[in-house]
Amino acid sequence: MKRLYKNTLVVLGMMLLLLCSGKVSAQQEPLYTQYMFNTVSVNPAYAGTRNAMNVLLLSRMQWTGMDGAPRTYDFTMHTPLNNYKMGLGLSVVSDSHGPVNNYYVNVNYAYRVSLSESLTLSMGIKGGIYNYYVNLTDLNVGDNDVAFMDNVEQRFQPNAGLGLYMYSDKFYVGASVPKLIQTELSGEQSSYGSISDLRQHFFLMGGYIFDLNQDLKFKPSLITKVVSGAPPSTDITGQFLIKDTYWLGATYRIGDAVALIGNIKLNKQLMIGYSYDFTVSELNNYNNGSHEIIVSYDFDGFLKNKVKSPRYF
Repeated sequence: MKRLYKNTLVVLGMMLLLLCSGKVSAQQEPLYTQYMFNTVSVNPAYAGTRNAMNVLLLSRMQWTGMDGAPRTYDFTMHTPLNNYKMGLGLSVVSDSHGPVNNYYVNVNYAYRVSLSESLTLSMGIKGGIYNYYVNLTDLNVGDNDVAFMDNVEQRFQPNAGLGLYMYSDKFYVGASVPKLIQTELSGEQSSYGSISDLRQHFFLMGGYIFDLNQDLKFKPSLITKVVSGAPPSTDITGQFLIKDTYWLGATYRIGDAVALIGNIKLNKQLMIGYSYDFTVSELNNYNNGSHEIIVSYDFDGFLKNKVKSPRYF
């Protein structure tokens, strides 16, 4: 068991080293401020780690007031199977920004092993179909720029991803590569590959729960996102859980934004949440902030063998 635990840490370390290598590119994966409630979208190993089948809807309007600003709509569902040894999930994502409109449909599978009485390792894979669509004719570049005329490209492509997620009742740590296959959309129809090429992204995440008293808990967490060669994007979050009902917190996205987060559990199964991002970079003068709304529901009665330990992530 100790050898398995050490090997797990080695694999996590190797995935962390991958974060520091590669070529220059831009962040292209959808951005989530409330990543701590939408983990399965970036790490397939999270599938089925909750105590029931979970369905989540997310809507994000980023940089409101700016033409061509990113818009993301996300539907995910996942559930444990086989007495919690496995997990299965589905995610559907619509992500648009400027002339780019992408649609993803993925199936997630996870298998879990117990490292100790309180520690579990989940190993996940995902596979799906990605519809990449780039329409440079939508760009307003003037009447005389013929380079962008009739410059439309669409491609359906299979893709795959993998992830590791180690957790207990008090903490979690994970690493993932949501897309293993890099997509080059600079075919015969387009000579502007730097706009449309999609690169591999790497994610590293972690969090911990502190019991401050009977009615108050504190959860710090972070997620680091790296595309090859670009500066990493790191979200550092602190949240308070009041009476197991109200989540209140804030996030600092290093060098980019500060976000306020509020979530409420209307009952044991239904939770709604909202976050607002204040841009602190140079883009602050060109947008009115970002809004993100989530609705999460646990089908508690779906499972016969329920886990009694509460989950805070």
